Order: sequence, then C-alpha cells, then structure tokens
Amino acid sequence: MKLKLVILLFMLFHFTFLISDTIIDSVYSDPLLDGYIYFSQNAQAFSVNNWMYDMGAGDTHGPIPFPDPNSYFRSFFDFYLPDIPEGYHIDSVYVRLYQFMSGGYNASSGTYTDFPVWDVAGGDTIRCIMSYINYGNELDIGDWEKGDVGNPYTYQNNIGTITESGINGYRYLDVTAGVIQDYELNRNKTQYRIAFQIDTDWDNESDLVAFVTSSGHQYDELKPTLYLTFSDEINSIGNEEIPIEQTLNIEIYPNPSIISQGRQTAISYEISQNTDVLLQIFNIKGQLIETIVNKKINAGKYTAFWNVSNHSSGIYFLRITSGIQTATGKCLLLK
Repeated sequence: MKLKLVILLFMLFHFTFLISDTIIDSVYSDPLLDGYIYFSQNAQAFSVNNWMYDMGAGDTHGPIPFPDPNSYFRSFFDFYLPDIPEGYHIDSVYVRLYQFMSGGYNASSGTYTDFPVWDVAGGDTIRCIMSYINYGNELDIGDWEKGDVGNPYTYQNNIGTITESGINGYRYLDVTAGVIQDYELNRNKTQYRIAFQIDTDWDNESDLVAFVTSSGHQYDELKPTLYLTFSDEINSIGNEEIPIEQTLNIEIYPNPSIISQGRQTAISYEISQNTDVLLQIFNIKGQLIETIVNKKINAGKYTAFWNVSNHSSGIYFLRITSGIQTATGKCLLLK
C-alpha cells in the first residue's frame, strides 16, 4: 500500500519519537557587534556602521547613507551563547530576524517592486542568504569577505535563504548544526552574515532589504533573537521499518510556528489509494494532545489544519499512519 505525504509544518525526524524534558532559552544579539559594512562605488571605499537601528543587504541608489548609485551592503550579527543546562544537550536552534523594509526596481518594466529585482541573467534565482562565519570581537572593514567561499573565516557560505518576500515580518532560519559546532569547539558566540548572492546589477536603482537591530528603545523585542531548545535525554521508541518502495515526504513551513499569530497550520498529505489515515499531535512527553484526522479516505490530496494558538511553547510531534506505515515530524512552537 503506497502512501505519499507532504506535510507543510513538520520536519522529518527519522521516524523516531522523543520522550524528554525540554528547556527553551532565547538570547538577543549583541548591539555592539551588530551592523553593516557599506561599499561606496563613487569613493571606492568601505564604511562600517554598528550604531544604527537596522542592518541591510543589497545595493542602493541612496539616500542611505548618501546618494551613490550601485553601492551595496552586507550585514553582520552575533549572539553570545548561554551555558547548556547540566544534564541537557542542544536539540534545535533558530535565528529570528524582523524584516521591516524591502524594495526593488525592475528595469525591464520600469516599475518599482516590494522585493529586490536583479536585472541580470538568472536574476530571479538570486537569494538573500545567511552565512555562518567568525568575525571576532569587533566589526571592521576587514570582515567584508568573511562569508565568501574560500575565506578562512567562513564556516559555511550559505546556510539558507533568510528572506524572499517583500512582506514585513519575522524571518526564521535553522542554525542548529553551526551552534552545536560552536559549543563543541568552546566558542562563546555564534556569528552570521546576510548578503545577496550578487553585489549590484548596475541599474542605478535600489534593491534592498533591511532588518531591525534596535537597542534601547521601543522596538527592542524585534531585535535579532536566537532560540535554543535543550533536551535532557532521547529515548527512541516505536521505530518504524518503512519498506524501501514506499514514499514519505515531510517539509516544514513555517517552523517555528508563532502561537501569538493564532493561525491554523496547514498539514497537506497525498495518498495513492483508499486507506485509513490517523494523524495525531503529541507533546514532548509523548502524551496525545490532539487527533487531527482519523478516518478512511479515498486516494487524492488533502489538507488538514492544526490551531497552534491553544498550546504553549515547546516541541510537539506529529505522527501520521496508514496501514503499516508511520512517519513522525517535529514542530517548535514559540510565543
């Protein structure tokens, strides 16, 4: 019996269920090390700014910091890592940024857009990416290339796309692997760079996104934030052997999910023939929280919904079964 699942919120968790206690900690970025480096085409010079309330990526026509067509920004930020609670280990880590501005210009149509448009071949595939780096205890012009492929201070050039939308709001990226490496190598902080995969397209117009890095005023809650989840132990139970010919696909979007937004989370799945489907949500202790689907359905594509606003912060698990097949996914809920 073949079953194909596409679940938009939950990540594949190797068909393993966790039984553990969890601690969620959050850390603001360090305002003394957050900022951007700007390259002026006119002056052919770099400048550093880490006292403003924002950081950006892309190119600019002006007026920030001054009218200078085809100059560009790369931004940097970091977090001091908290101690790991005794008896616990890192389970997952996410960066959260707040995008408050975005815009672009499409030279071919002569129109302004809500997100950068690069007027070069393949411009629609140029991403605003985050790179995992080390720029030390001070941001200076020598840090410009840290994040580029081949630079000795680049740990990973592209850990993922941080934004591809012109809609203002929070952006999240999973940085678990890098933070675990930081702890293993006894680093006291974890550092990142934001940049587009192109510096400028020479169209004399701005293509720019910007994120809040505020300190000491009303927008502090929008500052870059690192969410860390610590678990005390992992007990693998109910491992399922999935026949090799079966197809199980699980994707995350969005993850983490924000409780305060009160949105229903879409869980989409597709089955290839008539079958019984059981879709359930469990908490970190393995207790059943909610049954979303429990019925026989015909072959086709379906979408179920889970209202996360009724639940507290923490890790939750989805388990979907059909016949002898079982797949498990993991979701982090945040306030």
